[in-house]
Amino acid sequence: MRPFATFLVVLYSILFTTSVSAQEPPFEIPPRGELLKIRSAILETSKGKVYLELFPEEAPWHVTNFKYLADKGFYKGLTFHISQPGYLIQGGDPKGTGRGGPGYTLPAEFSSRNHGEGTLGMARVPDKNATSGRPTNPQRRSNGSQFHILLADAPHMDGHYTVFGKVVAGFDVIQGLRKGDRILSLTVFIREGGR
Repeated sequence: MRPFATFLVVLYSILFTTSVSAQEPPFEIPPRGELLKIRSAILETSKGKVYLELFPEEAPWHVTNFKYLADKGFYKGLTFHISQPGYLIQGGDPKGTGRGGPGYTLPAEFSSRNHGEGTLGMARVPDKNATSGRPTNPQRRSNGSQFHILLADAPHMDGHYTVFGKVVAGFDVIQGLRKGDRILSLTVFIREGGR
């Protein structure tokens, strides 16, 4: 191989490795027995409490991440930055603009679950750069902290966003949330004895 070609291969490897590793979460998925104990959460908002069931079998990275950020108090005081009545609410951006996150992304964990009312899913990193139109997210990774809750069925989202939980109580609360409403706390529970 010519020296210049070797240089390009090495440079590409360095750049590729740096960009990918910079995106990786700073935690590991716990062993299966421990992972399956992460089953529920309470999202306390300025409008009331929302009770969530989590799906660790189908979305281990997303459920582990939700617990990781909740335990750090990451969501405390953040706002819902998107509110589309009859469709969804979205929060979890420390910047409040829809462009922030914790500094990493998550691998896609698409499943056969439908995006029905009350679905808890993760926002995605855009597939393409808005100005250049070039692909920027070929792995279809999720944002590291921004989550959405559906206020109605959204079948067009099936197979395109990671579903990692659902609302089991507090539907009146999610229907009343609007842009600017705050997350007071998020508590993710570990169930004693597993399932």
